[in-house]
Amino acid sequence: MLTAQQLGQFHRDGLLVLRGVFRDRELQALQQAAEEVQQEALAGAGSGHGYRDVDGHRQYYRTDGGLWERHGAFRMATVNPSLLAAVGQCLGHPFMPINDSLVVKLPHSGVAIPWHQDPPYDGPEGLAETFGIPNFDTDIYLDAATIDNGCLYGLAGYHLAGHVELEHLQEQELYGRTDAIPLEMAPGDVLFHAISEPHGSKANNSNTLRRVFYVHYMAQEVLETLHPDWAATKRGFAQADLQRAQAMLEERLRAGLAGPGTAKVELTPDGFVFAGEPVTPPRYWQTLIADLTPRQL
Repeated sequence: MLTAQQLGQFHRDGLLVLRGVFRDRELQALQQAAEEVQQEALAGAGSGHGYRDVDGHRQYYRTDGGLWERHGAFRMATVNPSLLAAVGQCLGHPFMPINDSLVVKLPHSGVAIPWHQDPPYDGPEGLAETFGIPNFDTDIYLDAATIDNGCLYGLAGYHLAGHVELEHLQEQELYGRTDAIPLEMAPGDVLFHAISEPHGSKANNSNTLRRVFYVHYMAQEVLETLHPDWAATKRGFAQADLQRAQAMLEERLRAGLAGPGTAKVELTPDGFVFAGEPVTPPRYWQTLIADLTPRQL
């Protein structure tokens, strides 16, 4: 479980690194599942794969959605009890896994991700105020992420400012800032980063592979308010979604992996709930925004 200090760091910075959440056979199963998805994408098969043009070459770099349907390793990782507990502590509200994706930086792929905020904060018309309930991506690292192979950089502390005017700054100018933090990660580490946090990554020009399995857990109010367009295409809080989450838990137990009760997390009719301490108070970002002046560039 997270300490009060870790919770405070997350809410202050909009970033939190958790070391060694996934280990041994659970990590190996994720790596193998990602390899299968990657090979499918490279063969031009399947769906949901994303490609970019790099110097005239079509380069695979991500797969959006459908991972839970593809492989049990993704389903079982999503309900890892240590992970669920940390998510619940940071959110302070019942939550569910809503979306999944795999981001891949192949060796010498040359695919950079420009500095941005995630929707709905992105672009010149991005949402001007950060929503009052924490909203963050959960990034499960399957390989080492280093400066050489294009690790994520984040601007700590800007997640409460709503839209940040990144469009007025050059990419290299942003990477050169003293508050641009390179987030180097080891296999099995997990990163929480607020979707309103400005972040970006350079191209992978190294010999190493960098893959990240993303799960976006949300409170119901966040889903319905900020992402109503997802209601028809993503998972949510309906009875069928609760049943899918229960099936994930049962699959994990059948595989001999720890269940949520080991980390004070339970699946309720309202979603997953963390039942321990410390935990974030409800609508905590609304309180923080009211008590301070959010940082601006």
